[in-house]
Amino acid sequence: MTPLQRRSMVSMGCILLLTVITNFVIPKVPNPLMDLFPGLQQFLLVQTQTAGWVAVLIASVSVVPLLLAIWVMGCYLAAEPDEFVRMLVTRALLWGFALAMVGNAFVNALMNVYNHPFPLTILDADLFFFGSAVSFRLMQWIYR
Repeated sequence: MTPLQRRSMVSMGCILLLTVITNFVIPKVPNPLMDLFPGLQQFLLVQTQTAGWVAVLIASVSVVPLLLAIWVMGCYLAAEPDEFVRMLVTRALLWGFALAMVGNAFVNALMNVYNHPFPLTILDADLFFFGSAVSFRLMQWIYR
């Protein structure tokens, strides 16, 4: 891997970690830590009603990691000198986005049927990163 690719991968890993952290900030969204430590959920839900602007701020925090991921990949694509690699990365990002949208639609349908919430931001980010990485490796393998 080139230094540009290595730097971009480190940035994407940090963004994935940021995605996990932002999901743990929102106490009403179920996550594995709440199931393991029921006292933690009680501690986070102790607060009284929040103001409208605080709710909007917390909701918008979950969008930041995905926007950062798109920004990092845009910077990588602008700096990548090899046009073939740029094309592969662009196609991989499109496949990752498609997998995230399909997974989101599937989980939304399940949430409506079973009436049980699920942290969609973690699912979307995981599917986006996983789908992009796997499709990039598959396309590299196909074109060799």
